[in-house]
Amino acid sequence: MDYQAKLMEHLQVIVGKRLDAINLACEMMMFSFEKYSLHTQCLTRIVCENDLLVTTSDYQSWDGEEESNNDEWYFIEHNRAKIVGRTVLSVSISPLLDVTVVLDNGIRIELFVQNGYNHFDGEHEQWVFFKHHDHSYPFITVYNKTVDIAVE
Repeated sequence: MDYQAKLMEHLQVIVGKRLDAINLACEMMMFSFEKYSLHTQCLTRIVCENDLLVTTSDYQSWDGEEESNNDEWYFIEHNRAKIVGRTVLSVSISPLLDVTVVLDNGIRIELFVQNGYNHFDGEHEQWVFFKHHDHSYPFITVYNKTVDIAVE
């Protein structure tokens, strides 16, 4: 199956939608585009004018005591007004199932599948896309090398 084309088809529904919220849980970023959610467990970065605003790796820089005292939270809070409330202009999917979401102010949300085939472990969830509140189908889960599109 051509996952790239199928994912492009499904993710196009957020074009023209507002980015309503960004939430964090450890190294996971959760984006809400009106009634759709994109949860990222892969390397995710938010870029503005060729400058990195924040990445999921920023979570690793923290005070060692309080979970929210890390650079990921700091940079999200510092840049939230630039990001939240903007409209999606485009979505693209690479052949490796990486995602780029471009907002109307030029900010890019970039997701990079970060694991190859694992020798010692199974595949790891990279990102999921679904209609929130009622978890309507399709519910899309992208792993290292495979995709699960649950339709019912």
